[in-house]
Formats: sequence, structure tokens, C-alpha cells
Amino acid sequence: MEPQPSDPAALGLLMYRAHQLARAKANQAAKPSGIELQHAGVLTAVRDGGARNQRELGAALGIDKSTLVRIVDDLEHRGLLRRRRTPNDRRAYEILITEEGERRLEEAGDLFRTAMAGLLEVFTPEQQQQLHTLLAQFVDQDAPPRT
Repeated sequence: MEPQPSDPAALGLLMYRAHQLARAKANQAAKPSGIELQHAGVLTAVRDGGARNQRELGAALGIDKSTLVRIVDDLEHRGLLRRRRTPNDRRAYEILITEEGERRLEEAGDLFRTAMAGLLEVFTPEQQQQLHTLLAQFVDQDAPPRT
């Protein structure tokens, strides 16, 4: 007998609950670094150079403008990011990670990894790999087309 497909609504609720659990555990674990997951996402995107200004950063992360401004302001106030006017457009600001931002992001990353490893202990290594593959496939459906 073939397994029945899961109820999409129930699966969506499980994914939401998994997100809540992972986010709470990661944020709790990384408290000593002062970095939460939303901060880490912004710092990582800036560090990796995918976005050069706030508009590009918001688009890359799927964060609305007002939320992004609040996060960038907070990170700038804490000395983890800095803004500078772009040479080609005096109305736009380039976002740059500071050395302290790099250090704290690395520290938080180690704490996030430890927290997630603990959560994933309910799975065998093979199941963890399968979960990673399935989630990557799921998330990639929203990726922009490659040119």
C-alpha cells in the first residue's frame, strides 16, 4: 500500500512550528553573542557581497523596507555594520560589515550550529541529509531563474 500524501495545511503548520522551534533555540543559544537569526541573515548577506545597498539587501532577504531599516539601524548603532554614501548615487547608502560585525557573526554562527546540531539529534545522519536536501529543494522553488 502506497503512503497517502500529507494534508498540505497540516504540513504547512508543521513547517511553521519547526521554524519557531529552530529560531527560538538558535536565538537562545546565541544570546551571548548579541546576534539573533535576523541579524545573522543581514550580516551574512552584507559580508557575502550579494547586496550593495539597502534596497538590494531587502530584496535579497525578502525583508520589507521598514523592518530592514530597523535591523540595519540597530546593527549600525552596535558597531556591527556601517553605512556610507554610494559614489554613483548620493541618495543611496552602501552597507558594509565592520570587523566587530565579522567577529560577532562568526561567534553567533558557532552557537547556532551547536543549537541546531542538538535539535537534529532526533534524526540519523542519513535523515539529516535527506531533510537538508528536501528543504533546499523546497526553498529553491522561490529562487530567481538563473541566466
